[in-house]
Amino acid sequence: MTSRLVALLMFGALLTRTAAAGTTTVPLQVLGNFPVISVRIEALDVPLIFDLGDDSALVLAQSVIQRVKTLPVSDNHRARDVAGNVVQSTMFTVPRLQIGKLEFSNVTGRPDVHDPSYQATEVGQQGYLGTALLKTYKVVLDYPHRQMTLISPDSTAAESAKCQGTTVPFLPEWNGEAVTKVTTDFGELTAVWDTGSPASILRTARAPKVSDSAMGDSMTTKSFVLGGADFGPLKLDLSDYAEPAGTDMFIGYNFFASHIVCIDFPGKRLLIQR
Repeated sequence: MTSRLVALLMFGALLTRTAAAGTTTVPLQVLGNFPVISVRIEALDVPLIFDLGDDSALVLAQSVIQRVKTLPVSDNHRARDVAGNVVQSTMFTVPRLQIGKLEFSNVTGRPDVHDPSYQATEVGQQGYLGTALLKTYKVVLDYPHRQMTLISPDSTAAESAKCQGTTVPFLPEWNGEAVTKVTTDFGELTAVWDTGSPASILRTARAPKVSDSAMGDSMTTKSFVLGGADFGPLKLDLSDYAEPAGTDMFIGYNFFASHIVCIDFPGKRLLIQR
């Protein structure tokens, strides 16, 4: 897991807006089980991990912040990482950011900082793209074909048809975040969908009661039912993660690697292709 798997608390308004509408497809690299896309900030191409588990808009490495124009924001960012550590940082805005042919202005970001106890996973990224920037879009993650498509609200019916598959609604109590129910061999679980997780992870407390010697570091659920369709089997690593509280598992890399997944943020649902 990465430290972006958190319940984030944002102070102040998130200043983002789309400067140009449309639908665009960009190349997606899978590096170390993380999806990486190239984002242009001013004249700089910046490789960012798309982190579905982070509701920030933009997280940048200090090396990038020093090379591009940023404007300070009076509000601070405060987050609790998966281990329960509280991390604070000073926020900023980037005047212009481009993903493919889509342009965004006044994008609020924060530096990539961690608790001293945490060691960041490095796969060549220079930051993270969270979900706040894309809440008006349908986002099609196609790991098998190495591409990511952003479908805007003004897209045509043919463009919107790229977002298809078994429908899985977000849980309403999670306020538009990609958290759903899933039925497994271990019962019904509350699952966080997270491209920032290099594996699918089960909270140890939800694993079936077996002896420590039989448990090991992972388990496999033969049944993995979403929206009435069975997408199992799925291997789950075991972890005693702390945050987000009230969840049982993360759906990470090994699921996305096998399925095209559309995150329909406006519709508050996922659509999954087999």
